[in-house]
Amino acid sequence: MAPSRNVMSSALFALPFLGYQPVNVSNGEPAITAANLTKQTILGAPFVWPWNRTNFTAQITTTDDAGNPIVPSQDVDVMMPNFGFLEKVWLTDNTGKVTEIKVKLALSWESSVQRPASVAAQQIDEDGTVTLRLNAVPNQAYTLAGCYQKIPPAISSLASSWAPIPDQLGYIYEWGFLAFVAMLTKDVRQPQFMQRFIAHLLGAQDGLTATQRNIFVGNFLEVLTEPQRATAGVQQGQAARQT
Repeated sequence: MAPSRNVMSSALFALPFLGYQPVNVSNGEPAITAANLTKQTILGAPFVWPWNRTNFTAQITTTDDAGNPIVPSQDVDVMMPNFGFLEKVWLTDNTGKVTEIKVKLALSWESSVQRPASVAAQQIDEDGTVTLRLNAVPNQAYTLAGCYQKIPPAISSLASSWAPIPDQLGYIYEWGFLAFVAMLTKDVRQPQFMQRFIAHLLGAQDGLTATQRNIFVGNFLEVLTEPQRATAGVQQGQAARQT
């Protein structure tokens, strides 16, 4: 079933927690920004979702259109206008053997000719072309295939849907929306809302390793608490000057 809930429904959910402080002050703000932050967090790395996954296929050839032999390139261009980040990639040779290869953040040029062992999304053009770079010059023709997570569609109004996030995960994005609205409106209970959001989000991600969970939580909380530390430092400095 297609997602049916929109940002307005989340705004109504948040109002009682915020003492009915309006979240649509000017052209849907700060609700729209809070909704985009929530969706981007849920659909961003390292989180992977089966309903946000799609596949791609590309051919690595050793001949040109006329049948003349050519040296394959390390770079393979694939049209993926909704590309977010690579999840899994594999190679199939001319005997039908399938081999998974590692996904890297970036790769350099390499002169060795061998079966590639890794791949990176090296460049993304404005027209949606993603350049996938292999770690070596392919030693034969391959079919390059894989799956990736799609980029989150932007939310532009309170009537915008939470799609592609399904309705049954509303318990995640409702608390995320509340947490980000509370941050933007400087509500003192924001850390409590954010902790519940993170707990729900991580609880729905069984595939994450302990390292991935720790990195996300550490980086996420550090970014969120930095402004609070700065504010506390200013307040402490002012108090010290008054004593």
